Amino acid sequence: MADDTGGATGPRLLLNAQPFGFGPPAATAVLAHELAPLCAELAYFGGGHTLDLQHRPPYHAVYGTTGLSDGERLAYLRELAPRYNLFVTAMDFAEAELARRAGLNVAVYDALTWFWPEIPAVARDAALYIAQDFFGVRERITADAALRRNAVIVPPIVPLLPSRQVWHPEHPEPDQGRHVLLNLGGLQNPYWQPSDAAGYARLMLDAVRAAQPAGRPVVVTTSRAVAEALGDPTVRTDDRDTVLDLMSGAAYACMTPGLGNIYDAAATGVPTLWLPSANETHLLQARLLTEHGFCDARVDWQDVGGPADYDVPCPAGPEALTKAMVRVVRQLSGDPGLRDRLAEHVAKSTAGLGLVPGRARALTERFGHGGMREAAAELVRRAGDGPADRLAV
Repeated sequence: MADDTGGATGPRLLLNAQPFGFGPPAATAVLAHELAPLCAELAYFGGGHTLDLQHRPPYHAVYGTTGLSDGERLAYLRELAPRYNLFVTAMDFAEAELARRAGLNVAVYDALTWFWPEIPAVARDAALYIAQDFFGVRERITADAALRRNAVIVPPIVPLLPSRQVWHPEHPEPDQGRHVLLNLGGLQNPYWQPSDAAGYARLMLDAVRAAQPAGRPVVVTTSRAVAEALGDPTVRTDDRDTVLDLMSGAAYACMTPGLGNIYDAAATGVPTLWLPSANETHLLQARLLTEHGFCDARVDWQDVGGPADYDVPCPAGPEALTKAMVRVVRQLSGDPGLRDRLAEHVAKSTAGLGLVPGRARALTERFGHGGMREAAAELVRRAGDGPADRLAV
């Protein structure tokens, strides 16, 4: 295995992300850019759509695992273990367990401390548990003695960008507020088929385009798999910095209510329409934004004939909840009248949206920003410079 670290000093970290939506891989990509100057070696270990956001540089190596079985990934990790001080995962607790079995010390970054019915045991046993601040996070850590032992709470891992100028039709700034951003990240998860994720994306793309006045373009970004399924040459896959640039220049954004998207809206101050939920955390996060006054506008399935309410957490589990959402996606896909109703709700919800600052910006006042620096510093401090087998868990 070639070493292209150039003799750099610092720990050797192996990063990973849960293949559920775009939040975990985006968080890992952000941490990677912060960690790269501090590490002797930085590598990524993961597969599926998480690879869309992981690149060389900043990684010295990317170990793709798409299609590998648990046993094959365990063997791969055992081969890599002597090389790395610490395995750092964004919320892939199952992979963290494999890494421990392979002899690696483990650190966990968790943006969903507030959500889990029970924090997985591997997080309590980890060398470091990094919890991103959100509603209820501090209270949960304080109440859990095992987590208090190894946990640090960091602000959201977003930068605070200059506040976006509000676009006004009578005083437009050049290239400012002339497009609408449709961000369809966060659709890929194991609870529904790729065809259903593409069906959701197609519904939202048609509705947002239909809601625009003539001459205002819609810029669409999503994962590679969803983009390919849509077959639309204007649909693109972008890295996070590009998405932030697109948001900063948009009249407003229409986005899935994943936590990464929510904090990107906070970082840029862009007014946002939150689209119907694609999973359980989407639904709960959209509700929290609404309840606490951080929501500009929201469309949910009940607006277009879906269930009047969801029982969350779902007693039958998140897979059952997602199946209910899939039924609505398929129903709308086959009913032109319901699709028209969706477009009407989008048009109504976005009328005047680009004329006022985005309410999500206030999240940075409540929970802070720039947590990637604190997270990176903690990871480097816990990892140290020694080989993995000499690190204390």
